[in-house]
Amino acid sequence: MVKGVNKTVIEVNNTGSKVFDRIVFYVSPSCVNLSAKNLNRAIKNFTFDFDNRAGRGYNSLRKRMLLRRRLIVGAAAAAVLLAAGITLALIL
Repeated sequence: MVKGVNKTVIEVNNTGSKVFDRIVFYVSPSCVNLSAKNLNRAIKNFTFDFDNRAGRGYNSLRKRMLLRRRLIVGAAAAAVLLAAGITLALIL
C-alpha cells in the first residue's frame, strides 16, 4: 500500500522480461531530483538482469544439491565398507 499523495511513480509496461509483465517503481523522496537518464539506468540495472540471474541461481542450487547428495551417498558407502572391514578383521 502506498501512503501519501506526492509520490513519483515510474511504470514499466514493456519489460522485455520473461518473468515480469509490468513493474511499478516508487521513487524515494531523496532521489526525486535525479535526471530521467539516471532513473532509467537504475531501473534497467535493477530489473532486466533478473532473468539471467534467476537462471544461474536455479542451476547453481541444483548443482549444490546434487553434490550434497553425492557426498552423503559416498559417506554412507564408506561407512558400510569400514564396518564390513572391521567385522571381517574381528572374525579372522
